[in-house]
Amino acid sequence: MVWRELDKGVRNYLWLYSISGFSFSAVIAVPSFGKLMNISIENVGWLFSFSYIVQAVLTYVLGKKFEQFSTNYGLFLAKISFALGSLLFALCNGLWLFAIAQMLLSFTDVFYPCQVMYERALFPPKYRETLYSYLFFATESTKAISYTLFVFVLSPFMGGKTFLKAVFVMIFLLNFFYAFSYLKILPKIQSGLVLHKGQVIATTNFRAFFSIMLHQYLSYVAFNFSGFLVISYYLIDYFKLSSSSPFLFEMVFSASVALSWFWRKRIRTKAHINLMIGNFLILSTFLLWVIPNVYVFFISHILMGIGFILWFPAKETIKIQIAPRELGRWEGFFQGLNIFSRIFTPVLSAYVAMALGYQQVFLISSIFSAFALLASLPAATWIRKFAYQSKVD
Repeated sequence: MVWRELDKGVRNYLWLYSISGFSFSAVIAVPSFGKLMNISIENVGWLFSFSYIVQAVLTYVLGKKFEQFSTNYGLFLAKISFALGSLLFALCNGLWLFAIAQMLLSFTDVFYPCQVMYERALFPPKYRETLYSYLFFATESTKAISYTLFVFVLSPFMGGKTFLKAVFVMIFLLNFFYAFSYLKILPKIQSGLVLHKGQVIATTNFRAFFSIMLHQYLSYVAFNFSGFLVISYYLIDYFKLSSSSPFLFEMVFSASVALSWFWRKRIRTKAHINLMIGNFLILSTFLLWVIPNVYVFFISHILMGIGFILWFPAKETIKIQIAPRELGRWEGFFQGLNIFSRIFTPVLSAYVAMALGYQQVFLISSIFSAFALLASLPAATWIRKFAYQSKVD
């Protein structure tokens, strides 16, 4: 595929999406910031859980609602919420402001169905898996460069909290611009039901679609259970590393994804094969984390990066290919279920970490990842038959 074959709007979206990679710094910084404010892992876990209660209901409601309204407005609200949450973290000096900032920061997940519907309308179907790989390359390249500067340039000249507050200010400025780009720069999608002109709604059964959505849900539960809350405290408490250490392990992950640019385009396997291989590599990474060794932990993120660059584009491609037209409500339902699970996972993972050890948290994530792999089999079987039938026809 030649870059210039893409519409200008698609190219602009890919460029601006790199801001999401930089914005991910907030997700890493928040648990570290809570640790430096002497907030226990249990209390931070409760704050994270509380912030997800209302969102679990709103995600389905808004996902269904934005089937009728422009998804640009939903994405604008998502980025503005993220920007304001980052600004409040930069100004934070107490528990209550920390809680409000976390609410605003995490509220962006409510609008995830808008992003899925927006990309379905924007991306040409025949290039979809490649474009999702491009998105990953854009975000992870940005993260790799940013985190290198954070760890080796910015952090040595700033104290722990000062360093993290500087990161929050930069995130606020970029997301403020990013929010208005959906209104002024990026293509306007009239509603969530709009499809790309090349999109064909597959005549699939609900079992296949439910399979890939259940797979996505279980995968996200695995990631959330061993999320940045646990990992940040694990690195700082268990290995006695600095507040910039969470950025370092994410830098290793991002670099491995960015370097996939040199080999990913040579991979010609079908989406369902990439899904299986990627899921297996992610599962293997969780099992490697059970080994209490800092070098194994950091190096294993190379494997995680390779798994992600295969898994995520394949998962999104399969999902959109077999989804019904009313994707928003179903994405909203499963994202709401995912957020509902997050009400409990921060507290549960924090409790398991304190009572049984961090290694047990990673073991539980590997179990969820294994169930996700099994859940994807009906969707993978259907997409394989669909591809074969299309080739015959």
